[in-house]
Amino acid sequence: MEKLRQLENVTTPAYSFQYLLLVSAGDYTFLQEIAAMYLDAMMNYVDNCRQIAADKDLASLKQQTHKIATSFNSLGMEYLQPCFDQIKHTSVWDHATHNSLTMLVTTAEDNVPLLKKDLDL
Repeated sequence: MEKLRQLENVTTPAYSFQYLLLVSAGDYTFLQEIAAMYLDAMMNYVDNCRQIAADKDLASLKQQTHKIATSFNSLGMEYLQPCFDQIKHTSVWDHATHNSLTMLVTTAEDNVPLLKKDLDL
């Protein structure tokens, strides 16, 4: 129970545990399992996007980004929605698309270690 109180008090502009606290209904082990699943998906996205970016494969980028949006949003990163929208609605691999992808990848790389630390993963 103490760990759940600690998570409630994590205030950072980078991420939030509010959604996970809600869906876990006080079950810290369940919260950790959900979070671990999301964090693994985010790092897989980062790995996949390296090749997608090298190939400038817009169809794969759109597919992978659509699938990962829930992971980012569930961890309180709704502020990335403009990046998701840019990738979803673009018809060419342009500077804005590249910047959106870079923002998503960088955010995942920066936040995943911090989230894991907060969750004792």
